[in-house]
Amino acid sequence: MKKLITLFCIVAGLQTMQAQKGLVVGANFMPMWSNIINQDTWGNGREYDYLPTFRTSFGLDVGYNISDHFGLYTGYWFTNLGQDYEDAYSSSEWERRLTLKYNIIPLMAKFNATGSTFNFIAGAGILFANLSEAEQEWLRDGNTFSQIIYNPFTMENFELGAPDVTERFADSDIFINLEMGARIIFSEKLFLDAALNFGYGLKDINNEDWQIENNSGIYDPSHNAFLGLRLGLAYVFLGD
Repeated sequence: MKKLITLFCIVAGLQTMQAQKGLVVGANFMPMWSNIINQDTWGNGREYDYLPTFRTSFGLDVGYNISDHFGLYTGYWFTNLGQDYEDAYSSSEWERRLTLKYNIIPLMAKFNATGSTFNFIAGAGILFANLSEAEQEWLRDGNTFSQIIYNPFTMENFELGAPDVTERFADSDIFINLEMGARIIFSEKLFLDAALNFGYGLKDINNEDWQIENNSGIYDPSHNAFLGLRLGLAYVFLGD
């Protein structure tokens, strides 16, 4: 790691390039690993094995580089999160897939080094996420699973394996967001950011009417988390 940092510093010193201050507008795409920490199966009595889960995000960014090294940005992202599961019991193979679709407004601060075609970047901030839709696919031996069970909070029966489960999740979430990576400068106005991006949701994602205890009589709040590779192509307007 020390050798890589040293090499980076040497390369950074080989070139000089005009700093990119000004209004920044761009688009981003992020493939990510997604996770729901503490699964809620709404009282069916089982927790399934977790599968590696991959989702995507894309959107627009708008920001302002206040100085050669520091900027603020916001935007509007369309982000899919969720979790995939599988299990085997009762002589059957079970699969479950949850996809939570959020519209996200970021409020981020970003630092960037200067002086090279490739520069270090780091950012931190908050993501405000509004849930637009929650989808579920629950299969038993490849066929849609159907079971009617009772919700003790709503005092009504419901379809456990329903494909639309939006009402079972909270309307919003708030994420702590961190990123670190590199900025690739193509010209004085155009650049590409490539960064590892980590987010952790602070709120319980389950609706209050669906926070049902497990077989042990315990309810554990569920939280979103993700780790992705965020690619953002941006252009500087009104710069120095």
